[in-house]
Amino acid sequence: MPPPVSADRPPAGHPAGAPSGQVGRAEWGLLTDEADWSVELYRILGLDPSAPALTLDELPALVHEEDRPRLTAMVTDCLVDARPIDGEFRVRRPDDSVRTVHMRGEPVLGTDGGAVSMWALIRDVSELHWPPRPSDTAPEPPPARRPPLQGPPALDLAVHHPVGSPPVTAAADWCDVLELPGGAALLSVGDLTGPDPATLLGAVHGLALADIRPAQLLAILDQLGTTTSLRGAVCCRYEPQNRNFTWARSGRPVPLLFRQGTGRRLTAPDDPPPGADSPYGQAELTLRPGDLLVLHTDRLSEPDVARLLGLGPRLSTTRTARECVRLLGAGQHGDACVLVARVSG
Repeated sequence: MPPPVSADRPPAGHPAGAPSGQVGRAEWGLLTDEADWSVELYRILGLDPSAPALTLDELPALVHEEDRPRLTAMVTDCLVDARPIDGEFRVRRPDDSVRTVHMRGEPVLGTDGGAVSMWALIRDVSELHWPPRPSDTAPEPPPARRPPLQGPPALDLAVHHPVGSPPVTAAADWCDVLELPGGAALLSVGDLTGPDPATLLGAVHGLALADIRPAQLLAILDQLGTTTSLRGAVCCRYEPQNRNFTWARSGRPVPLLFRQGTGRRLTAPDDPPPGADSPYGQAELTLRPGDLLVLHTDRLSEPDVARLLGLGPRLSTTRTARECVRLLGAGQHGDACVLVARVSG
């Protein structure tokens, strides 16, 4: 378990207002019955941050009586069958106001395959359900499973590296593509360090699906206190409706952009001012049909990056992202992860 949340709690009486969209974190230890909550979760639930975090057995007391069976079913499926949690329910705050929250989480498995703890990200989505829908109390269908490299139709993708598969060692490069509601996509690469990659990668997906933007996503990952960290990371969001590309980084790599036969490194975003919500800067640009993006991890050396940039004229003649990967000769770069995204519309 991470250090108790009391280490960063504000004093008793801190304002408990929770703006819609705020995300809180929780982890429950099943062997010790301990609970660890972020301050943001206390605010979402309208609770005093100086009070002990509720255990899984105590949590239903806050849940709207009509939604308690839904929460119980989600938690049971997670702990017994190791299924990810992904669903909404209503909570009744101490001031008798009702909020709707979206919960995403996963179990953390021990060496015997049994669950030893459970983490969750809980987002206030009340403004998305006002006025309440008649179906609010109906169980939600399970989320659709998608192939790892399926992004928006207007984005052609290819990769040199097994996508989304847990590393077999304590340190390995990793890359992933996740299609988001509304047709956007999360593209991310990075260096995973630690023994429990599944928990961290699940958190990346949960935050992205909660509409957390790249810079804030990286900042929240820094605060999760998991045994695995994502270093040298590049996190990007692509919206095909307006071809908007938003990205942030933690470490050295920056995306490469190839346009009309010329390759260049994207300019790294400036550091945010003191007091900003995230210690990471975030940059945006509008892509064009035919643009080619290359994301890579730290294991790709500077000479290799320079060589790739020199391939701009040849890359302009390719028709698919897979052809680009072959031309880049990504297999020459060992354990480095190279993700190619071509704007096709």
